[in-house]
Amino acid sequence: MNETKVTNPVNIKSRTRVAPKRMQQTAQKRKGIQFDNAAQRKTYVGYVYEAGTNIIKSKILDEIDDRFSIPHREGDFHIHDLEAYGQTYNCLQVDILQGFPYKRFEEYSTSRKIIEIINHYKDIIAKLGNEQSGGIGFPNFDDEMCVLFNRMDITVNDENLDLLRCSIESFVDWSNRARERCGQTTYYVTLNLGLSTTIVGRFTTKSVIEYYMNSPAEIIKPNIVFKVKKGINHLPNDPNYDLFCLANESTCKKMIPTYLLFDSKVNSEFDPRMVGIMGCRTKVVSSLFGEDRSIGRINVDCATLNLPRIALKISRSSNDLPIDQKIMLFKQLCKKQSDVLCDLLIDRYHRLITMDKGDFPVNCKYNIQLTDFNNASSLEEIFRHGTLSIGFIGLSEAFEILSGEKFYLSKENHLLALDIVGYMRNLLDEYRQTHQLNFTLLASAGEYISGRFPDIDRLEFDHPILEEEYYTNSFHVDVNSGLNPLEKVRIEGPFHELSNGGCITYVEFQSAPLNNIEAIAEVLEESVRSGINYIGFNFPLDSCRTCKEVGTFDDCPKCGGSDIFRIRRVSGYLEELEYFTPGKKAEEFHRTPNART
Repeated sequence: MNETKVTNPVNIKSRTRVAPKRMQQTAQKRKGIQFDNAAQRKTYVGYVYEAGTNIIKSKILDEIDDRFSIPHREGDFHIHDLEAYGQTYNCLQVDILQGFPYKRFEEYSTSRKIIEIINHYKDIIAKLGNEQSGGIGFPNFDDEMCVLFNRMDITVNDENLDLLRCSIESFVDWSNRARERCGQTTYYVTLNLGLSTTIVGRFTTKSVIEYYMNSPAEIIKPNIVFKVKKGINHLPNDPNYDLFCLANESTCKKMIPTYLLFDSKVNSEFDPRMVGIMGCRTKVVSSLFGEDRSIGRINVDCATLNLPRIALKISRSSNDLPIDQKIMLFKQLCKKQSDVLCDLLIDRYHRLITMDKGDFPVNCKYNIQLTDFNNASSLEEIFRHGTLSIGFIGLSEAFEILSGEKFYLSKENHLLALDIVGYMRNLLDEYRQTHQLNFTLLASAGEYISGRFPDIDRLEFDHPILEEEYYTNSFHVDVNSGLNPLEKVRIEGPFHELSNGGCITYVEFQSAPLNNIEAIAEVLEESVRSGINYIGFNFPLDSCRTCKEVGTFDDCPKCGGSDIFRIRRVSGYLEELEYFTPGKKAEEFHRTPNART
């Protein structure tokens, strides 16, 4: 793998760049249409939903405590899924096996059983999309298929496996194209797989990955997470090593799957079959109320701190202080805001548990959470297993404002940045013990807030950092850092252990690393050594809508066409660049490869 060494770090005094012509044209084409995330599309029903959502958000901000609403409006922090405040939870790792309707399936023929298994998944996804605000994860999609085959006495033969493969392919297509949620959005579905060594489980993993890899560029959903574990799939003598290699090949071509690393220190204590990633990074594992697991558990809600804004306030009032004193002030303000967010999340949680179980008909019907809704004495008995997450965005910009330097370009700065995030993690651990709720620190996905926060801050502050029009996600190094892949994972790795509510690291390639699975494997090995929890690989992926040529280009090199379908990773999921939020468009423009292909 060719590595790019850091020879000319970004000059922080020279930031302004002009957007390329294709971005200006895209902006003109979509003038007047802007959503909060790239998965949304303009429809009549979606328009009505958005109009109603905005009214509900304003009403909630008017009703909740000023300690919560004013900082949200002013950009000190962001309350995610505000319209769902006191109405529902965020996301769920579905326990598909616990409430599966085996009795109903008894009357079906073998072929119908196989088809209806996948339809059962689709039914739950479609209905949960109207009952919760966030993503839907399946923690062991491969093993679940094996268990269902066994429990329903489905014979494992070529005919039945072929029907399973066709059903899986149809499921992938449906996940990619269905925009029924809110009349405008695809479902945020994540399939975790890679550990099952059974015939059906291995066949399921192979079918998912092969179909995704060989499908047209337009197939970008669902999110697929490959669980990596030595003894199962990571080493040449492991029974599923061939599936690991297949996953690497698919990643080289289409950026999917991403990888959940169970040989890393941060995950080594957990049973890999009990843990999965939900959405783009949310990780629900440790629990105060029983077994550490993801299956059947939710993230109740999350809110995100604007770290650059805290730093801007200190820079304005105390810019002459030495860095250690600035960081001390930063921690004090961080605690003040985090204390408010702790109260906010508790308020949101208490509103949720005072609802009626009948407000969650899908959960009641399908029994897909850890605690059965129908047998629980209260919603508190159910939702206490969920996590309450405080996230953060813009560590890179915040540190640069405080020190004038990049946190990742010296060991001393790196340790100071780790100290800041470690302080935040300690705060969350204190809230966890004090309130006996599962508080976690989330390395936030900043799709919408990456642009919202600097837009607000620019109205009050004047600083060169604001010229780029976006803040960097969570603890990530700058997207134009110039670091090579191995340096990047070494720097970001220690932050993964601190961000127990979920996090991800990305490595950026210049173009698709076709036939270069050694590069993927090398980065994954270093990621394990560096303590990475979850990692993805990015590269520009363009497809000509006229002739279907695939590559990285402005105009099609084959037919000269300009109608190009551009796929990029936005904040965990793959999406069309055309529909990125302004902040993420600005970030994508500045992305530079960590490795050249």
